[in-house]
Amino acid sequence: MQLENKIWFRTICTKNEFVITDLQIEQLDQYVNLLLDWNKKINLISRKDEENFWTYHILHSISPLFKLNIPEESRLVDIGTGGGLPGIPLKILRPDLALLCIDATRKKADAVTHMAAELKLKEVNIIWGRAEEVGLQAGFLNTFDFTIARAVCRLNELIALSKNFLRKNSRSPLLSIPIDRKGRQDAEPPAIIAFKGGDLTQEIDQAKRQYPSADIHSIGLTFAGSEQLIASDKKLLIVHL
Repeated sequence: MQLENKIWFRTICTKNEFVITDLQIEQLDQYVNLLLDWNKKINLISRKDEENFWTYHILHSISPLFKLNIPEESRLVDIGTGGGLPGIPLKILRPDLALLCIDATRKKADAVTHMAAELKLKEVNIIWGRAEEVGLQAGFLNTFDFTIARAVCRLNELIALSKNFLRKNSRSPLLSIPIDRKGRQDAEPPAIIAFKGGDLTQEIDQAKRQYPSADIHSIGLTFAGSEQLIASDKKLLIVHL
């Protein structure tokens, strides 16, 4: 079944004009095996998701690469990484990114540390701690281009967790977001990238009341193969402060 998953995943990438190498597909396969092995010891993902891990977790985690142009060598913080999602799959497909994974549960942080070492990933740092505290430490304060989070908390809470990590904003508000021929939007740092789903009206309104200067854009996660995600209303929220 793993071979079928790898062929399927590579086909999805090709359909979305994203080039993936043999090494990257093997690293993803190794990561899946490592995470499922760790999941027998500690709860990293729901047991019911194990059979559909490539669809529910790998495809969903890397889907921003089909919708966004993330600048080369960007510094990225994965807040509430759990089992390394979405940070580790993104790092495998974009090895130029410098990645910091944070989780408040020590066993989860230890598991991701082990997996990153087994995968021989470079420029990956895993921290056990609370994001609101780590973001104030020297070396982490105002030094990152993006924060990213998947199913962690409400948007206003994520902004509070993210704002200290992001480098100071020197951008001018965009009247429109450039879109290339592949339908990808430029991800202009510093920004928060949040995986969300469903009706987000109240959540966005709450975030705007708390952070009036926040510029929030919603991007539908519709692409070739997106119908295989666990729900059809998946979105990315891009937040500039």
